[in-house]
Amino acid sequence: MKYLALSAILIQSIFSFGQNQSYKTLVGIKGGFPGYGSLNVKHNLGGTKYIEASMGGLGRRNYGSGFYLLGDLEINNQLSHGFLWHYGAGALVGFSSNQVNSYFQFAPNAIAGLEYVFEDLPLNISIDTGPYLFITPQFNFVWGGGFALRYVVK
Repeated sequence: MKYLALSAILIQSIFSFGQNQSYKTLVGIKGGFPGYGSLNVKHNLGGTKYIEASMGGLGRRNYGSGFYLLGDLEINNQLSHGFLWHYGAGALVGFSSNQVNSYFQFAPNAIAGLEYVFEDLPLNISIDTGPYLFITPQFNFVWGGGFALRYVVK
């Protein structure tokens, strides 16, 4: 099954050369803090508005490890050919546990970052950063960020 999926991606890549920096959907992986790593999707809602969603492993000191979902509404702005910068806001919802307790995690967040869409490859790379204001299980402010590698779906 994974060879079939890989073959489909490679065939799509061959026919996708010459793409510009506009895209409808990105699908890939993202790593950084507060998550260990995640599956990531970014989709155009029209114009410069995008929604980005991540789901993956969560780790926070004193609260153990767990799972999170993160959603952000973002605005993309072009810097130069292939380079874009984005900003937005959203929220993280997750669950974690340690040897003693289980915890519900909720944190509104803000995001700002840069991304590049390769012209001759259906590939996007992105780096972003921003604050998280954890409301539960305890009020806490942390600074996070991430690096994404995503496939461009036209």
